[in-house]
Amino acid sequence: MRPTFMGFETAKSGLNVAQKALDIVGNNLSNIDTAGYTRQRVHTNSLAPSAYSTRVGTSRIGLTGQGVEAIGVSQTRDAFLDKRFRDEYSTASYNSQASNILTDIQAALGDANNVSLGGDVLAQAYQQIYKALNSFTADSTSTPNANLVLSSFNNVTQVIQMLNGKLDQVLEQQNYDLEITVDRVNNVLSQIAHLNDAISRDATVVQNPDNEYFRPNELLDQRNLLLDELASYGDISITPLKDGTVNVTMGGHQVVSGREYVGINMNVDTNNQVTKLYWQDSGEVIQLSGGALLGYTDFINGRGANMQQQGETIKQGIPYYKDRLDTLARTLAGVVNNVIPDMEALDPDHPEVMTQKVDENGNLMYKQLLAAKTPDGKTDSTIPVTAANISVSDAWAQGGAEYFISETGNNINASYSEQLKNILTEGKTDFISYGETFTGNFEEYLLDYTGKIGSDTAFYNSRTTITSGVADELLDSRDAISAVSESEETVSMMTYEKSFNAISRVMTTLDDLLETLINRTGRVGL
Repeated sequence: MRPTFMGFETAKSGLNVAQKALDIVGNNLSNIDTAGYTRQRVHTNSLAPSAYSTRVGTSRIGLTGQGVEAIGVSQTRDAFLDKRFRDEYSTASYNSQASNILTDIQAALGDANNVSLGGDVLAQAYQQIYKALNSFTADSTSTPNANLVLSSFNNVTQVIQMLNGKLDQVLEQQNYDLEITVDRVNNVLSQIAHLNDAISRDATVVQNPDNEYFRPNELLDQRNLLLDELASYGDISITPLKDGTVNVTMGGHQVVSGREYVGINMNVDTNNQVTKLYWQDSGEVIQLSGGALLGYTDFINGRGANMQQQGETIKQGIPYYKDRLDTLARTLAGVVNNVIPDMEALDPDHPEVMTQKVDENGNLMYKQLLAAKTPDGKTDSTIPVTAANISVSDAWAQGGAEYFISETGNNINASYSEQLKNILTEGKTDFISYGETFTGNFEEYLLDYTGKIGSDTAFYNSRTTITSGVADELLDSRDAISAVSESEETVSMMTYEKSFNAISRVMTTLDDLLETLINRTGRVGL
């Protein structure tokens, strides 16, 4: 006969496993909305009969049917989908960051309506010059009309300076945001290394370091959530180790190895032009292929075809649009300063007889309408004009209408005004930047300038939408495997409950049999 209590032990093992399975189902359902939680499941094995533990050697057949044991609780996770999602998430984060910076640039270039213009303020200010020159051409002896021209040029220089200041603010804000992001990346790397340490010291790992399936699942969830976040900052690859830890490589550089991690340093050059990220252990510049960190540095340092120094990128970012604004200011000053001749009287007794002035090299001299303003508030024609310093010259500002109206009472001024208007509206001009040249009139240049930022922003908005959609699809595919499904867990709960009830019925039957065996066997008449 079989051992008397063997059936109870078999049923008890089944009850224990069914109860543990119900516990895990309840745990899954409790964490259905917990960020980063991975669905868990109980793994079971049939208890192996052992003939070595008996006093007398016997057949294993007599010891079979001893029940079931729970050998561990694992996570339902797909490493391939993890990698696919993180790779696409890195790409989407890059496009999103690029889109954010370009949107800020676009907002800056269109947000200077303190000059009471609205809309595209640069084009509006340019139109004011055209209208003022038209009015002056119609009446070239009018002091109010001459002052209107002065006012319109003063207005456009203020707009250019304001837009340049807005771009400087965008650059400062993006550098600040990048600094915060770098701190967060270092914090994430530190937490991953700390979790590696905690996982490697967990009892399940210490007891069986070769078992790669059963690990402290809650710690794994925390680490996986951090790895997902890290993927948004840069391209990463992950190598799992037997002790439950992972080695993490970012941009080809190992950043986490067991309990150790390597952080990032950020450096901005003295001119606030080039922002670089370095590895703390080697000092090497970080080389990434995706992620928000690359999005920051690409567009903070993006100078397009105008690249001049190491660290600048081919992307059309903040420096590129500042350069284009500098080119506009420099070209505008160069054009208007070479139209109206600077005249002097040949004979003091006959001041009506004028001739054009020449400099010490014999070059013809013209009235300097626009010039660079120095920090002390004065203009200096020997300093290169930029978007930051362009201003109406002191000679024009102080001379007013008389400086612009060089010969009152004749049509010469109208002729110069007409020339200036034609150059600004119809004449082809070379707008020369460091690495590219645009040929056209000022209106065409402004259309190209504002149109380019619009098309760049639209491009990266579209890229963000597409790559984010792909990342969301991969996340949905991963969640289909890893996330908790209420319907599936309900089915599992019903299955384990039926198993629990069936085993309970076995124990009840065994109890009835034992009661009969002990209390009724051998009693006559019963």
